[in-house]
Amino acid sequence: MKAYATLRFAGDKLEPREISDVLRVEPTRAYRKGERYLAGPRTGELTGRTGIWLFSTENVVRGFDLDRHLSYLSNLIFEGEPSHAAALRRLIVVRDLKAHVSCFWHGKAGAPTPCIPAPVIAAFMQLPAEIETDFDTD
Repeated sequence: MKAYATLRFAGDKLEPREISDVLRVEPTRAYRKGERYLAGPRTGELTGRTGIWLFSTENVVRGFDLDRHLSYLSNLIFEGEPSHAAALRRLIVVRDLKAHVSCFWHGKAGAPTPCIPAPVIAAFMQLPAEIETDFDTD
């Protein structure tokens, strides 16, 4: 089994440092439009067609419970200082960004796929962030 979630901001005017400064976390991957970045050992270097700031819970949250991974992202945005969500909403408008939360889950054959709770969907929609799912079994 495997589960994790990612928070992604994208846009041509994205400045990755601004997102990191608001959330106080370093991204898993980030680059500006036109910036060269290492896509992987097989792919090599590419040039960003748009700016990306991405944070994955894959190596941060332990376990295969997708709810724990989504809770981590939700807490990152909405808990603690109430200004995080407001600051992100301002950046989304000012920088013309799109926000996405991607949910990844892989289970054994016959395992029931996870359900994303309505309060979690409602919270991310406040940002606003589109929620994408990638659920699969053996």
